[in-house]
Amino acid sequence: MKAIRLYGPGGPEALVYEQVPDPRPSPSEAVVALKAASVNYLDLWVRKGNVPVLFPLIPGLEGAGVIEAFSEPDGPSPGLKAGDRVAVTPWLYPDKTYREPANLGVTTLGVHRDGCYAAKIAVPIEALIPIPEGMGFEEAACIPVAFTTAYHMLVTRARLEPGETVLILGATGGVGIASVELSSLLGARVFAASRDPIKAQKLKALGVHVLLDASSAYHEEVLELTGGKGVDLVVEMVGQASFAKSIACLRKGGRLVVCGSSSGPWANVNIQELYRREIAFIGAYGGLPHELERVFTLFEGRKFKAVIGETLPLKDAPKAHALLESSGHFGKVVLTMDDET
Repeated sequence: MKAIRLYGPGGPEALVYEQVPDPRPSPSEAVVALKAASVNYLDLWVRKGNVPVLFPLIPGLEGAGVIEAFSEPDGPSPGLKAGDRVAVTPWLYPDKTYREPANLGVTTLGVHRDGCYAAKIAVPIEALIPIPEGMGFEEAACIPVAFTTAYHMLVTRARLEPGETVLILGATGGVGIASVELSSLLGARVFAASRDPIKAQKLKALGVHVLLDASSAYHEEVLELTGGKGVDLVVEMVGQASFAKSIACLRKGGRLVVCGSSSGPWANVNIQELYRREIAFIGAYGGLPHELERVFTLFEGRKFKAVIGETLPLKDAPKAHALLESSGHFGKVVLTMDDET
């Protein structure tokens, strides 16, 4: 089969398109013939060497396709059978979590084992979720990471309530758009920042109430629009470049939830400001099994819609990575595997 493999860290050119052996499933696994794979920022960190992995490695956290076979002839699966359309979810949860939350003890496709940048993948059966009727493979491949991360962040960790105000930074990427859609569904007043006026208008169509210019002193505008108080919650995915403004945008007693740091992981924080204003910092990482199921239920009811900015063939994975690095996309970037066997 055809796949993208990494033999070591590097630029987009380190993604090698080549023929590799078909995967061999271990017990309680299935082989899925993939039709699409979503591209995520974690894929970029893996490629750059910012995440420790064993090379060679097929990257790719999530995908969608058709079950081809099971490791056992009878198919020991919860209601799944050969020929079923499924999403391949990224997180493999531990059998025992002890005191650690299950999402912090996961192994991850495309990090700890071969991922979805390939024509086929062997994956534990518990990582497969049926695709809702009428949904295409490209959209299904975009759901697990972006929407489950947003759900875990906004609902489980930050506990966003109807009527609250939320500012979303990094709003034009996959998790950002999912956060906009979910915040709107929850009944919040949504602020979002973008440097691109065309992308900003697209955000408005998804439920953003207030658009901000990310290249301006938008924290001052936020304070003006909220009567000097600030917003209840800031969703932070940019990191180093925006962190100080994020804190300045918060009301007293406000919350800042962090799930990414695309501009860099380090930021200077005034500790006195945190305790004098009782600012709460909240980390959010991935999601939990019941959150994955909940997200797919919301898609079945068409409460959400994944926004796909670019679809490219698997061999163009280097171009897909370059798009993400340049912020030249709105929504998810998807790789397709039409003739990759």
